[in-house]
Amino acid sequence: MNEDLKQKIREILLERYGVDIQEAVCRYSTQNYAFIFSEKPYMIRVSISPKKTRSEILSELMWVDDLKPFKQTICEPNESLNGLLLEEFEIDGKLYRASMFRTARGNIKLTTEMKPMFFICVGDLLGTIHHVSTNERELGIRYSRKKMSDTFEELINRVKEKIPDEIEKKILAVQREVDSLPEELGQYGICHGDFHINNFFVEENNIWLFDFDGCTYANYMYDVASFVQACFLMGYKAGEDCRKVLYEDILPYFKIGYELNKECDAHYWDHLELFITYRVAMAYMSLLEIDECGVVNNLEQIKQFLGYIISQDDALDAMTVALKNRSGGKEG
Repeated sequence: MNEDLKQKIREILLERYGVDIQEAVCRYSTQNYAFIFSEKPYMIRVSISPKKTRSEILSELMWVDDLKPFKQTICEPNESLNGLLLEEFEIDGKLYRASMFRTARGNIKLTTEMKPMFFICVGDLLGTIHHVSTNERELGIRYSRKKMSDTFEELINRVKEKIPDEIEKKILAVQREVDSLPEELGQYGICHGDFHINNFFVEENNIWLFDFDGCTYANYMYDVASFVQACFLMGYKAGEDCRKVLYEDILPYFKIGYELNKECDAHYWDHLELFITYRVAMAYMSLLEIDECGVVNNLEQIKQFLGYIISQDDALDAMTVALKNRSGGKEG
């Protein structure tokens, strides 16, 4: 963010929220600026208008508010000084929308600290969210959020000129397979959309979840796949076989927590590996859209890393190879 824009946003947020973003760390994703205050119980997210519509943002805030009665560790939105959950303002002809959220307690969990109880607690949280989502869909409650399939299609169209032909063929094949799955009640509904270990803090056995900006209608396996992929890419059991780690170290415990809240039939988990591949494809294409990121400074290497995984026939096997090469200081 350039200093001129930051100063203009600073003045507006100071007036509307009474807080000074000079005291915050600014993180920039592909869609938002996030101002995180290290010693205060809130953060402010500023969205660039073309990326998210007013109705989409309001629906996100409404869904987070609806989840709160079921899980106290959902980080809910706070009102501005004007009593609004969504503040809108214009800078240099561009519309921005701001929201304040209560921040989480605890810290991001290091992969070296992940134990069975951690996976149980994460499963418990996500199972609760998907249970609520299923009940809402059964009641006919509908939020103004996109389908993941539509977002995926839009993303392909925006970045297709940057995708090598062989990788594009793989991505399109995965897309067709996912799109062929029925939108069954109990397996499909509104999801967090970006459920990974950088989007929740851990305080003992409490998982404080935030960043619902990507909430979307999708198969519930997309959220599970997002978590699994992130565990591996952040270094959990680095150097070991990813498939073995998934089915022996992560999923058995994750399922214990998840199935406490969400009813699952015998075939509920059948498409998890497909959605891990789908999630890798989504992450790869999202990174192709940007030239810089507020979270990482080795963006080009990560693009190549994900591109290698999606180019192979089996994403988990490719992830195993790529992670071993990365830990050995080689390129995948």
